[in-house]
Amino acid sequence: MLIFFQELGLQLFLWMLQLIDGLMEIFSAISGVTNVNYHGQQVNMLEFLAGDSTVAAVFWCIFILSVGLTCIFTIVGLVKNMVANNRNVSTIVGKFFLALLGTLAMLAVVFLGILIANSLLQLLAKIFQVQNTIKLSNAIFDACVGNWINGYSISGVDITSHSVGDIFGSYNAAFFGIWPKSWKCNGMVNPNTFMYLPALIAGVALLIALIISILNLAKRIYEIIFLYFCMPVSMSTLPLDDGAKFKNWREMFITKIILAYGAVLSVNIFVLLLPIIQHMQVQGASGFANSIFVIFMIIGGALIIPAGQTLFARLFGQADDMHAGGGFLRSAFYGGRIIGGMTVGLAAKGVKAIGKVITHKKHTYDNSSNGSNESADDGDKYSDSGSESADGTEESSEGGSE
Repeated sequence: MLIFFQELGLQLFLWMLQLIDGLMEIFSAISGVTNVNYHGQQVNMLEFLAGDSTVAAVFWCIFILSVGLTCIFTIVGLVKNMVANNRNVSTIVGKFFLALLGTLAMLAVVFLGILIANSLLQLLAKIFQVQNTIKLSNAIFDACVGNWINGYSISGVDITSHSVGDIFGSYNAAFFGIWPKSWKCNGMVNPNTFMYLPALIAGVALLIALIISILNLAKRIYEIIFLYFCMPVSMSTLPLDDGAKFKNWREMFITKIILAYGAVLSVNIFVLLLPIIQHMQVQGASGFANSIFVIFMIIGGALIIPAGQTLFARLFGQADDMHAGGGFLRSAFYGGRIIGGMTVGLAAKGVKAIGKVITHKKHTYDNSSNGSNESADDGDKYSDSGSESADGTEESSEGGSE
């Protein structure tokens, strides 16, 4: 029976590793490290979306609208200056032309910034492709494998392409070859030393971390396009507030551009250090303690993947809207506690209601049974009095005959 559970645990772990590889490919595409296929053409997602003809048409419509807003804000600024008289008219009019020309200049700066940022991001990903780096799925498997046997090792092996039978090998069977008895240890790893629980825990933690990171990167693309559309409007307020709104836009745009750097850097750091950490052991600790040590290091490395986005954004002073460093997990945790409390409360109320119904029915049954007993006793009394009256009648008749 234990062999069945071992095979089931490994199969679940292999499915997790396949999902992790798929998420890593999505991560690379959304972050801009690799290209995506669009109608048979390999394009960078962010660059293509920003330069699309439909997006450009919407941008120029917003630009025309911002020209009108610039005129309105210029008039408001002139009227405000007539009252306060703290600015020159030539300065306000100069800001009007600066807003129009600055929008066109910023359009070129935005596209140039996206191109340079994506090029540097791809270069950053290539820097970490050193000799000891392996696939993330292989690194996680090697950390939980226990002992490789029969000359196998993680180098040159794509573990997700192998089945449970290839990895564990066959087993000795009893009862006409049906019931598994023991492992033959003719596979790639030793089934008796494989860390099943650490593998499943590490797989779940890494899946959660990658999903949160991918969602934040997908949100980043929409936010960059949103800021791209808002750029002319933020420039239109230049004659009124001397560029205060444009300063906010600039800081937010830079933060969203560099956000992918934190995600790519954290993933590559995790993959880079994991093959080194998996060969470390706590001196004097048991095998189980070293397994727990590996679990902690894998989960801690998985948590740095979404947290790296927040850390990198905080370096530039804009991380107020980021919830990648555990906020999502905390929200889910507290939400689960609330839902669990509500469920327990409803269950308790349901049990109390059922108890009240049962108690009410019991009292009703007792009252009805007592009422039937009292009526039966009354019937007996009536029958006794009837018999006594009958005896009295007989006695009176006998006395009359005498």
